[in-house]
Amino acid sequence: MSIPVVADADTLFAATTRGMLIYLDYEGPIKLHWSPLILDEVGRALVETGRKKTLEDARAHEARMRDALPNALVSVKDVQAQFQAVAPAVRSAKDAHVAACAHYLIAAKAYPGTPAVALVSRNTRDFRKAALAGLGIVLQKPDAFLDGLTVAQPDEVAAAFRRFRLDLASRPEPEALLARLERDGQVKTAQRLRGLHQARTIAL
Repeated sequence: MSIPVVADADTLFAATTRGMLIYLDYEGPIKLHWSPLILDEVGRALVETGRKKTLEDARAHEARMRDALPNALVSVKDVQAQFQAVAPAVRSAKDAHVAACAHYLIAAKAYPGTPAVALVSRNTRDFRKAALAGLGIVLQKPDAFLDGLTVAQPDEVAAAFRRFRLDLASRPEPEALLARLERDGQVKTAQRLRGLHQARTIAL
């Protein structure tokens, strides 16, 4: 069963992590979701850090993300309808839209039979973890989430990594892409994948 996942903007900002999440959706271990509000945050951060020259470039990048996963989008209206429900679970109003995106999937019964929705964020201090858990939302940092997924479904994660790597124009060697994942902060995940690959348990 696929794990429903809402990724915060700080998780989607990092290119290799973003690619891994998208390809994990393609391969089936997760179903990735975001909202226009999350994508707008990603775009503005890309411009502010100089990774994209203009907001127009960032919007074009956002459009490619939407095209890559057309079923990932949760509308602004649907997100806003969940603000009140998640208010006790966030530490400031600016974070409400991310938790609300995750809660929409629960309120809409988008994944019946799934025990929880994963909210993946680097800034876990922005949320109240216990309060989110009470709503059916499991808060995790991206490295912890991806590492746990690798432990649970190594073949599927390896397949996503391999497909992602081979779809890149540069077709990097596995170690080069693992190094990029490490630079994104997903150190445990990269180390686990590297170890499994070296032991010939998986092929990357």
